[in-house]
Amino acid sequence: MPSQTNSKNSWKRWLPGLVVSGVVIYVLFRLIDVDTFLLALKKTNYLHVGIAFCLMVLANFSRAAAWRELLGRKISLMDAFYIVNEGYLLNQIIPRSGEIGRALLVNSVVEMNFFQVFSTIIIERALDLSIAAVMFLSTIGNALTLDWIVPVAITVLCVVLTGFLFLFWAIKKKDTVEGWLDRTDQKSGFFQKHISPNLKAILNGAEVIQDPKRVLLAVFWIMVCWLLWVSVSYILLIGFVGKPPFWWAIFIQSVLAFGIALPSAPAGLGVYEGTLVAALTVFSVEKETALSFAIIMHAVQLVTIATLGIISLAIKGNSLGMLLNKVVDRLRKKKE
Repeated sequence: MPSQTNSKNSWKRWLPGLVVSGVVIYVLFRLIDVDTFLLALKKTNYLHVGIAFCLMVLANFSRAAAWRELLGRKISLMDAFYIVNEGYLLNQIIPRSGEIGRALLVNSVVEMNFFQVFSTIIIERALDLSIAAVMFLSTIGNALTLDWIVPVAITVLCVVLTGFLFLFWAIKKKDTVEGWLDRTDQKSGFFQKHISPNLKAILNGAEVIQDPKRVLLAVFWIMVCWLLWVSVSYILLIGFVGKPPFWWAIFIQSVLAFGIALPSAPAGLGVYEGTLVAALTVFSVEKETALSFAIIMHAVQLVTIATLGIISLAIKGNSLGMLLNKVVDRLRKKKE
């Protein structure tokens, strides 16, 4: 009865994230004054909220354009947009499931191996981490309170660059790598059935990095996406702290990218807010004001993701329950 065992033990996968979120939420509300927090929340500029929502939609379009380039334009921009929206929605329900969902959904549009698609998502995430690290390192000189993150950012950047160099080598030496895989297949049936085909598919998907035009276009659209995200932070921040330097928004967005990588409850509840509060305290922003800003910013993100995700599901004729089942099945296969 493996399915029953998995369902009984599924709560264990959620426990670390729930604990982290619970601790962060507890600490936040121990540190703030509730009355001051409620007064700060009233500073919300709803015109800015509307603008932020529109920018978030554009950010999803630019993200879809970037991913489409990494896929070799094998799907249309609108299909990429719908799949990205559905993936983001899945991520809010089961953390880190959106990437798997996207890789599964592509196959409903064009026939591609799951791992071939997944490799393009890995490259996309690696580019994200590189950009976040560069953004952080370019602003940390003005915000030395968080200088302890500098080694983390440098390490991330080095790991990503090493990963790209390894991929370049593996693709250039594809015959050598595939020869090693074939020899290993003869020694291990498990390797031949479960590992070798997936590694070959990943290499095939990653071949896009040999096409400078595709990679540069993908990097361009990912940078546009980050610019839009930073603009969302800045526009919402204006309503709470006046007109801060634009680099504040670059800094907090880069810190947020590292913060939400921590285990958390669904939708990053607590960890998202705690990361933004920590980033804004560097600029001596009151904790109550910082938390108000964080809650509004998180709400804008969640409403955008939910709206676009539900619309995309309806247009593509997909069911959220069906997608969740597919993702859970894929996660189960990985463990088996």
